[in-house]
Amino acid sequence: MNKTTTEKLAEDFKVLIADVEELLKVTASQAGERMEPLRRRLEKMIEDGRKMLAERKTAWFPKVAKGDAATRSCSLENSWAGLVIASAIGILLGLLVRRR
Repeated sequence: MNKTTTEKLAEDFKVLIADVEELLKVTASQAGERMEPLRRRLEKMIEDGRKMLAERKTAWFPKVAKGDAATRSCSLENSWAGLVIASAIGILLGLLVRRR
């Protein structure tokens, strides 16, 4: 997962939280014995989600950047090995399909 994808995921999560908050505000006047416990649970989930996002955001981005760099480095260093392995798999699959 690259940095842009991770940032997009974090932004989408923020939008989701904002939308749920807006839904809670719009339905605040709705009465019912089941609405109030649901509203309280959603408010708690929103607060927990915000905390988790803030905590994870600082942990995710450096790890994603490090993993991306390692993947790129490994694929560049071992590009011939990857090509040989992919070719061997292709030949093996071709032989198996040909037998049938």
